[in-house]
Amino acid sequence: MNNFYDVIIVGGGASGLVSAIRYKRKNKNARVCILEHNNKIGKKLLTTGSGRCNLTNASIKRENYLGSFNHDYVINTVNTQKLIEFFDSLGLLCKEEKGGLYYPYSKQASSVLEVLKLAIERNNIEIITECDVTLIKKRDKLFYVKTTNGNFECKNVILCCGGKASPSCGGYGGGLDLCRNLGHKIVPVSPALCPVEVTKNIKDLKGVRSAGKVTLVDNGKEIKSEVGEIQFTDKALSGICVFNLSSYINSCKKPEIKVSLMNDYSQKEICSMLFNRKNIYNDNNIQALLSGILNSKLCNALLKECNITPLSRKCSTLTDEEIKKLAFKINNWYFECNKITDFSKAQVMAGGVYGKEINNKTMESKIVKGLYICGELIDINGDCGGYNLHFAFASGIIAGENI
Repeated sequence: MNNFYDVIIVGGGASGLVSAIRYKRKNKNARVCILEHNNKIGKKLLTTGSGRCNLTNASIKRENYLGSFNHDYVINTVNTQKLIEFFDSLGLLCKEEKGGLYYPYSKQASSVLEVLKLAIERNNIEIITECDVTLIKKRDKLFYVKTTNGNFECKNVILCCGGKASPSCGGYGGGLDLCRNLGHKIVPVSPALCPVEVTKNIKDLKGVRSAGKVTLVDNGKEIKSEVGEIQFTDKALSGICVFNLSSYINSCKKPEIKVSLMNDYSQKEICSMLFNRKNIYNDNNIQALLSGILNSKLCNALLKECNITPLSRKCSTLTDEEIKKLAFKINNWYFECNKITDFSKAQVMAGGVYGKEINNKTMESKIVKGLYICGELIDINGDCGGYNLHFAFASGIIAGENI
């Protein structure tokens, strides 16, 4: 086997596949090989968007991302329209849905992977699976790539091997060591876009879903707010709105999440509503006070949180102070957060290769010429809603164009 290539791509995920296709379209006679850690390419891609693959978002903006990498050029050059056009050229029909989220028309992530695979085949791009890259060195103008499947040589390397998130899909963070050994600084990594474990006992709320607003608070200072569906598990707060706060948790000294279950109403309006309901449900027990407004499990938990017990009490026994306290708690329910350490439930990784060491117009390393770094391996992570996948695709396309 001829082990010399023009380009070796480490990682057969979103950025790796598109970088290979984009490069080979411009360099038809070049030899390109993808080395994939898993037993097949695109494993994580199949799980994105709950198996539907949220490709991108109609509104990709600077503020949708965190990290040290200056992503303006990437998201402006390969914007939503350009990315949709790229996939259209591969034969994928896409559709914009509620909230500006783009999915394949088939609503199957497998459709995205299939068109990428077909393009890989058409362009005669080689793939070697179950192949772990253990070391990359550069001597003179060539890279020497040592793997569990033999050794390779190439002119250029694109590292697209992802981060530590979703280990069940092969996320292991091996690319971080490869970059570190090549001289790159690594920003400490942590899970992002994941449930947030809280210290309060919320087992009784497991399975409850409620519309509302969540606000990350650090030592009394509000950091970020999101509106959406809040999901309660036996130990954590979850849902997309919570996921979008999770990226900030580990940088906080004393993180808390403030839950507002009736954020459309002011405290004065809630108070008036509860006083009125007290009169209506005068002879009923206090659980009736919030019935028809909130989930019954939330009603019970809020009453207990305010020490308005026992639940068998009649509404007629409620004092003005108790009603005011409950009205306040409905939109000011605080949950102390634990630091986030579990990558198994994280969609992406925060941290990674220090962004300022990468040329943001080409994705080429400023440390090692001919080395390109894309996707989740870089210190950049976005909100839920197609932002991370968009960056993975866009950075891969930029790299493929500029080798």
